[in-house]
Amino acid sequence: MGCMRATNDKPAAGSYIWNSIGGMLNALQSVVVLMVITRTCGLADAGIYSIAFATGNLFMYLGNYGVRNYQVSDLRQQYAFQDYLWHRCVTILLMLAASAFYCTVNFASGSYSPEKTAIVLAMCVLKTEDCIEEVFEGRLHQNGRLDLAGKMMTVRILVSIGGMMAALVLTKSLLLSTLAAIVLAFGSFIFMAIRYRREIAWSRGPFLWAKTAGILAACFPVCAANFLSFYLINAPKYAIDAAMSEEVQAEYNFIAMPVFVIQLLTMFIYQPVMVRMTTSYRHKERMSFLREFMSVVRWLLVLSATVLFGAYLLGIPVLSALYATDLTALKGDLMLILLGSVFLAMNGFYSAVLTLMRMQNRIPVYYLIGAILSLILTPHMVATGGITGAVTAFTWIMALVCALLTMQFIAGVRHIGKELL
Repeated sequence: MGCMRATNDKPAAGSYIWNSIGGMLNALQSVVVLMVITRTCGLADAGIYSIAFATGNLFMYLGNYGVRNYQVSDLRQQYAFQDYLWHRCVTILLMLAASAFYCTVNFASGSYSPEKTAIVLAMCVLKTEDCIEEVFEGRLHQNGRLDLAGKMMTVRILVSIGGMMAALVLTKSLLLSTLAAIVLAFGSFIFMAIRYRREIAWSRGPFLWAKTAGILAACFPVCAANFLSFYLINAPKYAIDAAMSEEVQAEYNFIAMPVFVIQLLTMFIYQPVMVRMTTSYRHKERMSFLREFMSVVRWLLVLSATVLFGAYLLGIPVLSALYATDLTALKGDLMLILLGSVFLAMNGFYSAVLTLMRMQNRIPVYYLIGAILSLILTPHMVATGGITGAVTAFTWIMALVCALLTMQFIAGVRHIGKELL
């Protein structure tokens, strides 16, 4: 297998800056699009977009298959880039099949109108571009060029989301605007992949089922954990979708938007240190590993405290102005769901760290426990408490999963300590 290109001489600052820009845009894209939809198409379409975006992201986790951290930490290149690429083609086909089945069932049952079905399916297709792009970003990240991965993400988001918003203003059609975003997203990705082809260092290779099956087996636990985790995030939305109106769905999503901001901002805090943490772990450098871990935790807490303080002072006025909707009655719900988002962000970091420790097989068990509790509690709490019930169930379950992952991490670190003695 070929060696990775020695491109690690780029300053770390560039990786942080571009990864931060890309992560910020990724975190804010749904916020901005939802603002435009509310003003151009109305509150009901905002609710449809919210459930379509949630569903697209849910199936995107099947397409991504939890491979990014595994790929980046594959420093010995057990699998070549073409193996990861072929694997991604397989998982995208699975993603599209699952998306089509989901939309067909909801349409046949009468839960979705023809237009809503088409919008949800189009959003799932849009998310396939995220999946194919991510494996290229993972390659750049693996080769020490996280800055270029951030640039690739930044260009794609600016082009596709900018085009989608322009189409919304011109056509006032959510479906046509989503279709426009699909074309622009794939076009910008192809352009950037060609531009960075040398840094990607892509050599063509045949499809080897043994390699694809190996990645499928190795990353299935992380895929299952990510899928279940995102289901837990969106369980309140699906409960609201089943029992309440599109307008209530929109209001819930307005106060839930900062949750995804914290989650995604946390991702670009820890992604730049994943390779260093992997190296420390492989070399049994326990203290170096823990220093990197605690550094991320400190930044996560600072970020969370800043967001919570800002939300307490300005959250409701700002969200009400952004979405042209009076959300005054939901201030308590906003603060509670943001507390839940802190646990959510920590859960994502734990999943990444446990993956590089090659303890990913344990992760899905904890998320499965949370998913089972959510299936039992969330519909009941939404039926009895509405939005307040939804955010309460979300926060309780995220705190439980965080506690379980913390215990698993501590056990793993103690294991390193024993090896060092």
